[in-house]
Amino acid sequence: MRGFTSRIIVVAFLCLAGLSAALAQSTLHIGPGAGTKCAEGCAGDPNLLAGATKVDIYQTSGGAPTLSQPVLIIFGVPSEFASKFPLMPITGVKASNPYPGGTITTGTATFAAGGTYGLINPISDGFFGTMMPSQEVYGFLGLGSANNSNSFTNWFGSDEEYLGLDPTSFDIHVYALNADLGAEGLLNVSLVKNVPKGTFIVAYGQGNGKGYAVPFTEAGLKCTY
Repeated sequence: MRGFTSRIIVVAFLCLAGLSAALAQSTLHIGPGAGTKCAEGCAGDPNLLAGATKVDIYQTSGGAPTLSQPVLIIFGVPSEFASKFPLMPITGVKASNPYPGGTITTGTATFAAGGTYGLINPISDGFFGTMMPSQEVYGFLGLGSANNSNSFTNWFGSDEEYLGLDPTSFDIHVYALNADLGAEGLLNVSLVKNVPKGTFIVAYGQGNGKGYAVPFTEAGLKCTY
């Protein structure tokens, strides 16, 4: 145990105040929603998501192509809260290309389908199984070694350190966002209020035959309900 009480107090402050903005050199970034200072990057390792109902996916590379539709958004829910995760956590999607100040369009969200970019078949609706120790989320889902830093080990470590949680596994849920995400574009995703704390959020897309992913340093971690 590493002095959780003081650590959790500091994290609670960061959740309210936001992290200092510093653009990381990653391809996809998860942030706390359009209009926040960390929407385009914070390098929070992972990024702490305080807001209950917003999350964004930002394409950090100006040279990247517009990703094929759909863009996959992936939720890793700690075992102690698995039964509380909503069947469909997404209530709306808006794209801004580029961000900020670009054209804004409305997208849709559906359950992801098996076979999309090599994605395994779901067990039911958006639920794709349980990730155990020694696994990492992109390989677990059949998306290849897009970025193996989003491992059980890293997720467990952050849940333990920041929130005092002790997950034995992570339930993995995947949804398809049907909206354009271009170079330096942003998808603003509205969520229901009860996505559990300790949930990790990453994304995946393809363009020009290449895969684009979120490294652990730019993953999102829900630190409040």
